[in-house]
Amino acid sequence: MSDTAALRPQPLHMTQGQVVTAVKPVGQVLKPQTSGGHQQRQGDVMYMSELLSYSLERLRKVKSLERLRHQASPSHTAVHEGFTSSVLVQEPEVLKAEKEQLERNLQTTAVSQYTAFLDAANCLTSVSNELSAVCEHLDSLLQATPELATACESFASNSAAVQEQFAHNKQLAISQSTIMELLEVPQLMDTCVRNGVYDEALDLQSFISRVGLLHPDVPVVKLLLRQVAEVGRSMLQQLLGRLRTNIQLPECLRVMGYLRRIGAFSEAELRLQFLQCRDEWISSLLSDLDDSDSYEYVKHLTDVHRLHLFDAVMQYRAIFFDTAPTASAGAGVDPSAAPANLRETAMLYSWVQHRVNLYLEQLRKHLPAITEGGNLASVIEHCMYCGSSLSRVGLDFQALLLPLFEACGLQLFATHLSSAVDGFNLRLESHKWVAMPTPVLGRGRTDRQHQHQATAATAAGEAGEGAVGEGEAGAAATASAGTAAEDESGPPYVIMEHLPLAVYVNGVLTALNELRHCALLSISKPLAGLLQTALEHAAGSLVHYRHTHALNASELPLFKAATRCMLDVVLPFLVVAFSRVFPAANAKVDSTASAGLLRQLLAEM
Repeated sequence: MSDTAALRPQPLHMTQGQVVTAVKPVGQVLKPQTSGGHQQRQGDVMYMSELLSYSLERLRKVKSLERLRHQASPSHTAVHEGFTSSVLVQEPEVLKAEKEQLERNLQTTAVSQYTAFLDAANCLTSVSNELSAVCEHLDSLLQATPELATACESFASNSAAVQEQFAHNKQLAISQSTIMELLEVPQLMDTCVRNGVYDEALDLQSFISRVGLLHPDVPVVKLLLRQVAEVGRSMLQQLLGRLRTNIQLPECLRVMGYLRRIGAFSEAELRLQFLQCRDEWISSLLSDLDDSDSYEYVKHLTDVHRLHLFDAVMQYRAIFFDTAPTASAGAGVDPSAAPANLRETAMLYSWVQHRVNLYLEQLRKHLPAITEGGNLASVIEHCMYCGSSLSRVGLDFQALLLPLFEACGLQLFATHLSSAVDGFNLRLESHKWVAMPTPVLGRGRTDRQHQHQATAATAAGEAGEGAVGEGEAGAAATASAGTAAEDESGPPYVIMEHLPLAVYVNGVLTALNELRHCALLSISKPLAGLLQTALEHAAGSLVHYRHTHALNASELPLFKAATRCMLDVVLPFLVVAFSRVFPAANAKVDSTASAGLLRQLLAEM
């Protein structure tokens, strides 16, 4: 390397004007790079490549000089300016020496850098193999190019959809606050419904309905419509539940206004829903009543119908404006022109008729359990007052109550008379026929009764412990007359001499006392028939006793006296006592059959 560096050839001036560049020092061109590993090998390869290229270049230049020398003419061999012939003569030797030097340097370099040649060969082999793999992969790439093109097209379309979705999301982010408010509408509406703020709830429902009309295909809007519909159904049930409570007219008007705004029912359905809700309210009140005591139950039952049935009718008429169908018919309008209005108007009357029928059924069920005349009279007064109160709205059902109370009065009187007859029969069977002392207080009256047997009916009928009506005024007048008058007002004391008769008279007077509180003139004749039957049963009992019992000489006069007392005292007294409850003009007890049985019995004895 140092030898080549010492060479400093000068540029050669050729005859043709060509200039051969001086040979550069080999140490300046072939400068090895000292580095380790892979970088060192690459540097060696580059160094050998430069050396070979430089050597080939120098050889080409030498050959070209030789050609020029042989081909040059005599004129060209002349010495140019600046060159001598001796220099030109020595030039081949210099070139030859330089060639030899280059060859030695090339051999030395090849020997010292033989690993670079090996690496270059390996690199060439590796490059060849990699080029083969690249060709194979290139073929695969060419085959996959259509799929790649298809994937690119799909990516382009998907990217367009993603871009569109991004635009939507961007718009959504911009309108986030508005959308959040829309999504909170169902919850806000539910809060309004729970707090009873129905106006705002209905406004929200109307707003969502308008949004649904403007955007019917948007999924979020459909979701809002479903949620608002669910809240609307709960609001509807809550409003109907308010109608099932003790609601007053102003609040009832507001509730019905809300129901009309909801629009869930037609006008006829709205009327029907109102009546159903009010009927459920009244039914719930009736179900809470205690029916163990029939008297108290009937009174509370009547109060519920008097108060709440009246309110329901007034509320219905205030909410729904009906025109009288008779007015249109009288004006010459075709009745078939308004059948729907007629049906809607008839709903109220049908419902009222239904409720009155249920009320009457309860009365039929519980009135027979009232066995006291005072309680029955109180129930009659209560029910009649209910009917008169409801008459202000056209629901006077007092005429329907009369048959019920008539039957109850007949049953009450018949039950007590049956008890009196049964008590008389029992006492008669167990009676010991012995002489009873005449009551001290009744001796004077007894003498007078014997003196006026012809007018015994009038004398015995002056008083009766069970007299009512006009009898109460007569009793007050006799009480002011003194002690003697008081004695005249009671039952004949002669009856006390015969205990079976006394028991019977007490039983009949008890029946009359119970009857006087609820004495209905319409049943005076059936009641007189019942008393007449009871008298006949008592007379028949005496006849049957006489025929079925053997009486000795001491008992027969006593039995005969009892029969005579029954004929002359008991029958007239009970007839007069009944006339004190009912005037004789309305009903009169016919005791002819009973008197005939007793006279026949006396004739037999």
